Amino acid sequence: MDFTYRAHGLTVWSDVELALPAGDGGEPHLVLRRGADREVPRAALPGRCLAELAKPDGRVFYTLATDGDRTVLRYPGLCEFAGDPLLREVTYHLDPAADHGLLTVLATGALLAVHLTLNSHLVLHASAVRAGERALAFVGASGMGKSTLAAALCGHGCDLVADDVLRVDPGGLVHPGSTENRLRMAARGLADGAAAADVRPTADGRLALRSPVYADALPLAACVIPRPSRSAVDVSVERITGTRAFLRMSQFPRVLGWRDPAVMDFAFQGLADLVAQVPVYEATVPWGPPFRDQVLADLLSAVGR
Repeated sequence: MDFTYRAHGLTVWSDVELALPAGDGGEPHLVLRRGADREVPRAALPGRCLAELAKPDGRVFYTLATDGDRTVLRYPGLCEFAGDPLLREVTYHLDPAADHGLLTVLATGALLAVHLTLNSHLVLHASAVRAGERALAFVGASGMGKSTLAAALCGHGCDLVADDVLRVDPGGLVHPGSTENRLRMAARGLADGAAAADVRPTADGRLALRSPVYADALPLAACVIPRPSRSAVDVSVERITGTRAFLRMSQFPRVLGWRDPAVMDFAFQGLADLVAQVPVYEATVPWGPPFRDQVLADLLSAVGR
């Protein structure tokens, strides 16, 4: 294999370069290799559907299914990941009509999230940074400012732990999984002043900003659900607990559309255990970027640095 990575506690071998922390060998948990390009159809997959998400017009965005011997994650018109039942040996097939740059976006995001989940790891839809000797996770749906806040804090002295996908082990231990933040263009100001080699456009219309990366697993200090506000002047934070914390956190799954009862039971219990062990906050944050230094300092102070 051309590339070896250590991401989310996994050793990953790949024949395509991915934006993951470099590894130093060892037996792989996930092997990713290219198969023949071919049309990726919209037809239903054989076997039992594990997860599926449709677009507003009813067309399938992705589907995940297994027949017991083979599991397939299909993005019609883009690509298909096919492998063993737990997706440990995966062959990807690109649709000739697709932008092949999207492969790395899907592989480092959806594929890894599905692989971790199928292999009984709790996954949050979160970006995380190292603050002191612990990690802070920003949890939320797309567009809620997870990557933006993580990138801003990396410019404020923190190290990047993960962007978009965060593995959390029992007891609240999180694993590094990313080398860069994928920013929306509205947040491109965070890349001002970065070296040209640390900034690149991505195939899904974002801007990838390489940040200082922390290499080891960390205890999770808190989960923070950001609420960007155009009217707020200062940071305000509310700790939420119990059922309310669980319900809020459960609104933001990394993989939408799970149908498999075993996976859903595992995720339910894992999230319930997490909110019982780790503080959960909702944080109103003045709109940015740019963010005043005091805003970032107050946020870190309020959620447990």
